[in-house]
Amino acid sequence: EFRRVLFRSIAFIIDGEVADILHTDDRLAAIFTSNPTIMDVTNRFESEELGVGYLYNSETDKFYRPVTEEPAQ
Repeated sequence: EFRRVLFRSIAFIIDGEVADILHTDDRLAAIFTSNPTIMDVTNRFESEELGVGYLYNSETDKFYRPVTEEPAQ
């Protein structure tokens, strides 16, 4: 029997920051996302700017680009 494998993007969030993004099959993603600090970002990854180091606000359920400080001159 042929089973179509779906690939998912999941984000590991530590203290409100995306620590890593893993691309894996749907079965493994289901295991990972049972942890509240790991979330499925497949649709967001394709439609939003999202990457390691981005910040996640659980109240608004949105990801934000980290603010970087410019070096002093």
